Amino acid sequence: MEKINVKNLLISEVGTRLIFDINETIKAIGLPTEVEGKKVVGKLKATRLEDTVLVSGEFVAGTVLICDRCLENFKAHIPFTLEREYNLNRSKGSAEELIVDKFSEIDVTEPVREEIILAIPMKNICDEKCGGICAKCGMNLNKEECKCKIKKKRRK
Repeated sequence: MEKINVKNLLISEVGTRLIFDINETIKAIGLPTEVEGKKVVGKLKATRLEDTVLVSGEFVAGTVLICDRCLENFKAHIPFTLEREYNLNRSKGSAEELIVDKFSEIDVTEPVREEIILAIPMKNICDEKCGGICAKCGMNLNKEECKCKIKKKRRK
């Protein structure tokens, strides 16, 4: 993702807000290998506070996931929210702290990556009616009917 320039915000009064439309292709931002990022779309609000810039917004990440039942790729839209504070004083704080750099820019790449990872569902299913894979022959039951005669165990 590209850096966002907040120079106009830094010379403004406390409480001033800028809104940025985000519509960016996700490049290699370090998502897990089973997740292919395509695009992030949303509105980012940057608010000038005393010693920080508060960045918040609601987004949707367009991704390609792997179905846990049939192991096929499918497109998924993952909604997520973002809220972080960027410190204006680069000399204070730890290395992990988010800062406004010397060019008056903020980098939201890492926070966006973190929020996408946290928003990915625990179970990824391409369709509620997904048949999955036959446990005996490995046939994708969404594409063909299996010829195996697997007996289903009855519950008592």
